[in-house]
Amino acid sequence: MSLDCEICGSMPATLKASVDSVVLNVCEACSSSGKVIEPPKPKSQPPVLQYIAPESSETVASDFGKIISKARQQAGLKQDELANKLNEKLSVIHAAEQGKRLELALARKLEKFLKIGLIERG
Repeated sequence: MSLDCEICGSMPATLKASVDSVVLNVCEACSSSGKVIEPPKPKSQPPVLQYIAPESSETVASDFGKIISKARQQAGLKQDELANKLNEKLSVIHAAEQGKRLELALARKLEKFLKIGLIERG
């Protein structure tokens, strides 16, 4: 939010100046009416955004639900037990086994814990 010049009111105040012992927010044009106390602040540069391309594209196997369900059953675990061991919600494990959704981070956890392959690298 920019302030208007306290002398002319028509321009943005970018400086502080002492005019007759009163500190005012003034524009550059009106700054000659007093003594500049605070020079203009340098405009900050916007952050440089950088896109880093992934080294390889990774996708989850299309039949991930069946793979997870089979491996969990072979490990002798119920869905809630697997969820607890992976520190995940039961609903997340259930959705994965139903083939509805599976984030790459969870796919990596499941691969490691159940010793299965879920991520296809290309």
